[in-house]
Amino acid sequence: MRQKVKTAIEQTLASKGFQQTDPAQAEFLVDYKFAVRRQSETVPAYGGYPGLVCGPFRCWYGAYGPAFVGYENIHFRAGMIVFDWTQKDTRHLVYRAVGEKPVDRDAFSLSQDQINGLTHKLLSQLNAGK
Repeated sequence: MRQKVKTAIEQTLASKGFQQTDPAQAEFLVDYKFAVRRQSETVPAYGGYPGLVCGPFRCWYGAYGPAFVGYENIHFRAGMIVFDWTQKDTRHLVYRAVGEKPVDRDAFSLSQDQINGLTHKLLSQLNAGK
């Protein structure tokens, strides 16, 4: 996965006119980090209608009646990538892009084309000559 992300970053930067050189002679340095973590949240869960609704005296069918409101815990994985573009001499951060989205269990088996698309979107604001 790390090699796929590296390849995607190199291709995206090259398509924007940036050239990779020896780090000792470079003006800028690129760094990236990515991770997937498990998260959970409590969200409201609604129910009770439309359909059969029963009260203390009778049952009725329709879109009227008391609504049930409860809470549900959901579990998901969040994927995040952080891209940093730093000026080498001053160590000044010139550009940072952060992308985050829910991912499934197959997050680490994404194809190179899928990773290229995500990286291109992440670096869409970066332009050569700025």
